[in-house]
Amino acid sequence: MSVPTSRQRTTYQLVEAVVARLDQDELPQLPRLWDAYTRHPDGRERDREHLLGSGVLTEISAWAPIVVAFVGGAVLDALKEEITERSRDGIRTLFVWRRRRRQAMREVLAEPLPPFDDVEQARIARSVRSKALALGLPEDKAQLLADAVSGELLRESATPPPEG
Repeated sequence: MSVPTSRQRTTYQLVEAVVARLDQDELPQLPRLWDAYTRHPDGRERDREHLLGSGVLTEISAWAPIVVAFVGGAVLDALKEEITERSRDGIRTLFVWRRRRRQAMREVLAEPLPPFDDVEQARIARSVRSKALALGLPEDKAQLLADAVSGELLRESATPPPEG
């Protein structure tokens, strides 16, 4: 069952729900981390290092920055074709294309999430788990993160439409 657009969450709201499942004490730091992520959602190394680097991780535990970077990136990967289509219109140079692509990513992250089918939900959870393992998270924590993401995506797709 698909969820009406008016009831669908944005990527930030999905990230917030996943962090709440993992460690509610980290929620106050989430707006600052999200702001840092959305400045450069294309994941340039320098920006990822800033988000996941020692300056942030010494202030809070590891869940919030990991959820922001990995879930945001997995959603962007899932919507890659839409982002590419939005950023290609009227492009003349590579520089303009990159700037428009970054803007298209920001727009997608701010909009309600589209309904993801079971295959897309599983792919997003696998992507998050894979990135967590690559970062060096232990298997149990990587799986816990993937399960939290799966649970929230499943909840999103199972939410009944409003009655009335």
